Amino acid sequence: MAAVPETRTPTRPVDFSLFYFAADSGESKGKDLYRLLLEGARFADTHGFRAVWVPERHFHAFGGAYPNPSVLAGAVAASTDRVEIRAGSVVLPLQDPLRVAEEWAVVDNLSDGRVSLSFASGWQPDDFVLAPDGYTTRKESLWDGIEVVRRLWAGKSVSRRNGVGSDIDVWTLPRPVQAELPVWATAAGSDETFRRAGATGANLLTHLLGQNVQELTRKIGIYRAARAAAGHDEGVVTLMLHTFVHPDAEIVREAVREPFKAYLRSSIDLMRGLARGLGLDPVRDREVIVDHAFERYSSTSALFGTPQSCADLVRAVAGAGVDEIACLIDFGVPDDLVLDALGNIEAVKQAMKDAHARPSRTPTEVITRYGVTHLQCTPAFARLLLLDRDGQPPAVSTLRTLLVGGDASPPELTSRLCDSGIGDVLNMYGPTETCVWSAVQRLEPDRYDRATVGGALPNTTLYVLDAQLRPVPVGVPGELYIGGDGVGRGYWNRPALTAERFLPDPLTDRPGSRMYATGDVVRPLGGGRFEFLGRADHQVKVRGFRIEFGEIETVLDGHPALANCTVVARPDRNGDTALVAFAVPREGMAYDEAGIRAHARGQLPDYMVPSRIVPVESLPLTLNGKVDRGALVRMADEVKGGGTATHLAPRNQIEHALQQIWQALLEREGVGVHENFFEIGGHSLLAARMHSHITTAGLGRIELVDLFTFPTIAGLAAHISAGGENADEKLSAGVESRASRQKAAFRQRQRRRQGS
Repeated sequence: MAAVPETRTPTRPVDFSLFYFAADSGESKGKDLYRLLLEGARFADTHGFRAVWVPERHFHAFGGAYPNPSVLAGAVAASTDRVEIRAGSVVLPLQDPLRVAEEWAVVDNLSDGRVSLSFASGWQPDDFVLAPDGYTTRKESLWDGIEVVRRLWAGKSVSRRNGVGSDIDVWTLPRPVQAELPVWATAAGSDETFRRAGATGANLLTHLLGQNVQELTRKIGIYRAARAAAGHDEGVVTLMLHTFVHPDAEIVREAVREPFKAYLRSSIDLMRGLARGLGLDPVRDREVIVDHAFERYSSTSALFGTPQSCADLVRAVAGAGVDEIACLIDFGVPDDLVLDALGNIEAVKQAMKDAHARPSRTPTEVITRYGVTHLQCTPAFARLLLLDRDGQPPAVSTLRTLLVGGDASPPELTSRLCDSGIGDVLNMYGPTETCVWSAVQRLEPDRYDRATVGGALPNTTLYVLDAQLRPVPVGVPGELYIGGDGVGRGYWNRPALTAERFLPDPLTDRPGSRMYATGDVVRPLGGGRFEFLGRADHQVKVRGFRIEFGEIETVLDGHPALANCTVVARPDRNGDTALVAFAVPREGMAYDEAGIRAHARGQLPDYMVPSRIVPVESLPLTLNGKVDRGALVRMADEVKGGGTATHLAPRNQIEHALQQIWQALLEREGVGVHENFFEIGGHSLLAARMHSHITTAGLGRIELVDLFTFPTIAGLAAHISAGGENADEKLSAGVESRASRQKAAFRQRQRRRQGS
């Protein structure tokens, strides 16, 4: 298969479906006429394929076994549980939309809501013996008919004349399971069809016969521009490709040659453009055109080849904007060979899924790949960006503006960001309650090395008030309040909290004006700048997320082995916030940090799980009997931690080097080689730092996703020692076991044919 250049980087994984067209009308198959359909559908259902497509064709050997797709779709529905069931396509100008809505509502019920329909205008004049008056108006009536089917599906009526000449309103039954019918429009290549499909909000079904990848890219652009102009989302583009995948390219070519040429003969109208380009007559020179078309389309417009070569074409069409490959498998290759080869399509599908799941190695690679010029992030992510940029030339990043917010920026990070070479680094401040951002100014340390906040946005006012809501003088700490047009209306169904946080604004004469109490304690410095000092309550920001200690404490207190606990925050060595829980074990209960951590992970998001859970005999108290959080913060600063009871020391140089990196990042000693990084305080941002440290240390080139796949020192060291597994080798491993058996089966069939 010839390589096809990729036009853009796909932003989501490509789905795979099975598509049927029935090259054999049935005379030679007898009772096995629908075996390939049903067995293939069951395979698709159990192997993660998106859909099974059934066509509508009439009065022709090609497709003649599918005169009514809803009947066959009902059989697929009864044989499957998960895979979507789609018509590809209902020739709507041949049908009464009432019958279409009725029949497919039955299938929707049989399948528990798995029906989708692609509609086509039809192109074979002989098909229109079923509706002779519909041929000349078929292209326009298609779109009117789609809207009628949509209306009926949604439970609305249409007006029709009955047998005695009376106009009545008609509703269809049974009611479908899905409230809205997923609709595709079938486009053979006309720009206008692509545009009209987009404007009407339909998904798109197309093919590569009569158009190449570059032309398809342009037409998908027309389609998506029309969708956007009409207020729709991107939609789904499905590309039908003739498919036969096998590890042996020789078997592929011999298996598909005659069946595919026969298909091309039946679709000669789709190749008139090719005939014109060759200066040939489509009728007189049909065989010359078919031979040329086979050589062209089999190498660039079909999934004919090995899993590796087919993956190249999938990547190319994904780059063109295709979201789903509909694999047309029943175009004449023997059923047994097709069924045996379905696993090879699965290999291509899995390869594409793996490729999409494997992220770019670093933030800088993502920024550079997509040409990002403006980035908004938390200080924790900005630190990752700097870590990634270390040792790299300035041109590695396209960033011109960096907006940092969601948490306080430590002085050391502020200085590094200012020296990073990024054009503008801005410090953003504001809570969700006031439309997220309320103030912005350049991020730069003042003469006392403080990173300040300030620079109120237009129509926004920042106040620093005391407990009596009076403004404090410069240099005196107080709570920061925000007033102006950005202040929200309150918390949904929480009137008490709304009354506590959203207060009448005493410093403005605008009737009804309110201000929001942020809970942030700041010191006004003059000139609209403020130094952030901390919180007036028990909230804290962790990796940009605002959390309440009490929520974490409630979950931990629910563990049967704990009598009491308190959570505090402390800065780690990078200046980021880390959570430490001090837990009092219940008398007579064994303390198991791993079990308590698992309990917390089951009820809390990752960023709210403490990095350490430290057992103590009792919690320190103040003179008035309250928990002394200040003392716990000082205790947290001294927590380094050790290994678990199942600790196993490193056994080789790679494990030892990894242990040093883990211990430094986790700030704990004696990490065992079988301890899970994410169960002893690790999280996604620390994993990204670890990836950078491993790369810098020269231990090996690994992907960030490998740290999630191999979360222990022992597992990661073994992966590094093996050098990782080559993607092509992984792909081949899944299919090599079938190659010899399939090759022998094919050649045996060839001998039988020659002897008959």
